[in-house]
Amino acid sequence: MFFDVLLIGIMVGAIYTLVTIGYSMVYSILKLMNFAHGDVYIFGTFICYTLLEKYQLNPVLAILVSAVLGGILASFVEIVAYRRLRAGQHRMISMITALGAAYVIQNSNELKWGNQVMAFPSILSAKTFQVFGLTIPMTQIIILAIAVGLIILFTLFLKYHPYGKAILCVSEDIPTASLMGIPINKTITMVYFIGGMLGVAGGILYSTSYNAVSLAMGFRGTIIAFTAAVIGGIGSLGGALVGGMLLGICENFIGVYVSSSYRDPITFLLLIVILLVKPTGIMGAAEQTKV
Repeated sequence: MFFDVLLIGIMVGAIYTLVTIGYSMVYSILKLMNFAHGDVYIFGTFICYTLLEKYQLNPVLAILVSAVLGGILASFVEIVAYRRLRAGQHRMISMITALGAAYVIQNSNELKWGNQVMAFPSILSAKTFQVFGLTIPMTQIIILAIAVGLIILFTLFLKYHPYGKAILCVSEDIPTASLMGIPINKTITMVYFIGGMLGVAGGILYSTSYNAVSLAMGFRGTIIAFTAAVIGGIGSLGGALVGGMLLGICENFIGVYVSSSYRDPITFLLLIVILLVKPTGIMGAAEQTKV
């Protein structure tokens, strides 16, 4: 029982990490809370649901199309809602704009798909196999493998690809990166695009693992991304991984061994305790003030 719960927790944690990466990367560059992140990823998940349920599209193609559309929407939000406010001195203006963008996308999603829970089509094998006497569903292993694979690919992209290196440079210092000839607007838009794609991938994996999709998952996705990013150290890619995994595992153990009703309160209590011990998060570093 323990190992079953642990495996599901790791799977959910990997999905949470995918959702958190884009949120954390945006904050590391712009110091902006992207409240529209969850609504973007649920938009892509609804697109995938429509392509699978209504048009019977191939699952792989449906996921790719949905992820790309989610990335395009995230980039569009950045260009239209955030870019002109980037040079503003007061971050509160950008945060209010982010909330406005979130509500626009949320209400558009509700007009199109409603706010009821819908059955997400099963796109993975329902087979099980035995390991050391444990019955493990194939679905969980495939979802975990896909999520971890995407995280590894993104890490390699940042480390070795020229655009990935540009993203890291911009996240360190925008003025200096600009002086080095890095196209700032293009790089930031790419961060939103990749973050939107990874978020949609996480939303689809989550929906297919529980065979359900609903509008409420968008707001919850934003809360999950924010909580996991803060626990791990907001702005840190490694922190997104640690925070997402820790959040997924803790939520699952609390839901099974305590009660699903206490899952969120205990999770946020954990967040408070971690921040009291280490205010910057587990892997976060205190900002150095230049004099």
